[in-house]
Amino acid sequence: MEATSNELNSWLPFSTYPNREDELRKSIWTGGNCRHEYGLKFIQETHQTCCAYCGKPLTESYDAWVTMVIDHVVPVSVCKGLNIQMEFCRSLANMVLACATCNGFDNRYRLTSERKVSTFREFLVLRDEIFIARRERIQRKHESEKKFFAENIAPDRA
Repeated sequence: MEATSNELNSWLPFSTYPNREDELRKSIWTGGNCRHEYGLKFIQETHQTCCAYCGKPLTESYDAWVTMVIDHVVPVSVCKGLNIQMEFCRSLANMVLACATCNGFDNRYRLTSERKVSTFREFLVLRDEIFIARRERIQRKHESEKKFFAENIAPDRA
């Protein structure tokens, strides 16, 4: 069952991540693809199996599993634009499990303000702020897509 909007707004997915900074700062990229390599490693490290943005379970069925992606919360383009260390950007701490739909709804994210981020702790604060803003935009996009679907694709099922 997918999480409700209120449930999504009450938590951040990072609470199940390793507690030690050196564990958070490591990269999980191991090559291959998300489902076989780094996504599997991510699940093992964080114990998360649902989309961080909509709550859709991603390991309960094959059809859901093939939509699984790993998302950079703070996109590489933002890290480059703000001169943030790539080590931070590529760290486990900056990754979330997502479904392809949510990832596609907000995959062109751009930060609208300049920000000085020089420490890992400052990066984590930025990550949390961006995650909350992205999750809210993705939820709004889901609502508009559901409305469009109900009105134009399946009006008899609405």
